[in-house]
Amino acid sequence: MAERKPFLSNTAKDVFPPGAEGDFILPVCMPNPNLLIGESLAVILVETVEGQRVGVPFSIEALSGLHELLGEALRLLSAPEGGTVQ
Repeated sequence: MAERKPFLSNTAKDVFPPGAEGDFILPVCMPNPNLLIGESLAVILVETVEGQRVGVPFSIEALSGLHELLGEALRLLSAPEGGTVQ
C-alpha cells in the first residue's frame, strides 16, 4: 500500500461550491481522526468511508467548546439504558 502524502491545508480543495447555501453533511468518517494544531487554529483531520480526507478548521476557543460537547455526549452514551447519568 502506497504511503499517503501529508495533508496540506493550502492545497486542499474546497468542499462547498461557490455560492452554496444551506446545511451540509459529509460522508461518515472513519475512526482515529488526527489533530493539527497551531497557535490560534486547530484542524481536525478525518477520513471518510470513501477514502477522502477532510480537514475541519476550529479556533482554539471552538475546539475547547467541542471538547466539552463531546465529553457530555460520551457521558450520555455511557449511561445504562433507561438509567440516569450524573
